[in-house]
Amino acid sequence: MRSLILILALLVITPAALLAQQGIEAACTTPNDTACIDWEKGVAYAIGIGAPPPGGGAASNPMARRAAKIDGARNLLELIKGVSLNSETNLQNAMVQSDTVTVNITGVLRSLREVGKPKYFSDRTIQVKVSANLREIIPPELLYENTGGPPRLLQAPGSVPAGSSVNPSQSYTGLIVDARGTGVLPAMSPKIFDPEGREVYGSAYVSREWAVSQGVVGYVKTLDAARGTDRVKGSPLVVKALEAKGANMADLVISKADADSIRSIAQRQNFLSEGRVMIVLD
Repeated sequence: MRSLILILALLVITPAALLAQQGIEAACTTPNDTACIDWEKGVAYAIGIGAPPPGGGAASNPMARRAAKIDGARNLLELIKGVSLNSETNLQNAMVQSDTVTVNITGVLRSLREVGKPKYFSDRTIQVKVSANLREIIPPELLYENTGGPPRLLQAPGSVPAGSSVNPSQSYTGLIVDARGTGVLPAMSPKIFDPEGREVYGSAYVSREWAVSQGVVGYVKTLDAARGTDRVKGSPLVVKALEAKGANMADLVISKADADSIRSIAQRQNFLSEGRVMIVLD
């Protein structure tokens, strides 16, 4: 009966309240009932609940904890299946298309890290929190194109166009794209375009070392949070997105003036090749 009451209670608790019990909701931008993603760090979290076997003896506690961890892995997998790899493909599509991808992902999930201390209930039910870095779960070949080569800059160094947000005399520590109001959704490898459809930024601009270790972009919910991240902290350039595009609403369009200016200053500054880009979500 206690287990049934606990399960029913969990069903009526809101996602934010449930995750708040484990102290992980504040950093997450993609939550569901039992899992969430901190897109600033690219880390997924999940909680799992395990019950001891009927009539279990001294071994019941470890068995319940193992069951909780398996439940957490299952909850995390259900969430990350919906993660957009880019503006056209999500992880579930990639898993359907490749048994190798599925095997790699499930292998990583078997060795998930527990975070913090488990919670023990009076009926010996156990709740645990697990986490995994998305860049460790998802094979790099699904995310990054032509990484390791020089950036594909289409604009020669020159004067900054009128109407641009760029100060040509400023040394920038990163790029913040304010995408609030566009409906943009997080992805592992999004792109930024100008209104003519020419790419301004994407995985091809980022060194492979940085892309694998830090990801192509980070996501937060406020401009202040973006400015405070280690990824762009200092003197970041802030531009406004005009719209989101693509089937997964992951790619962004910025003004032509801002796009041309970014291409120009990127000839002299390295924030694009280091992936120092943050996107502000609604």
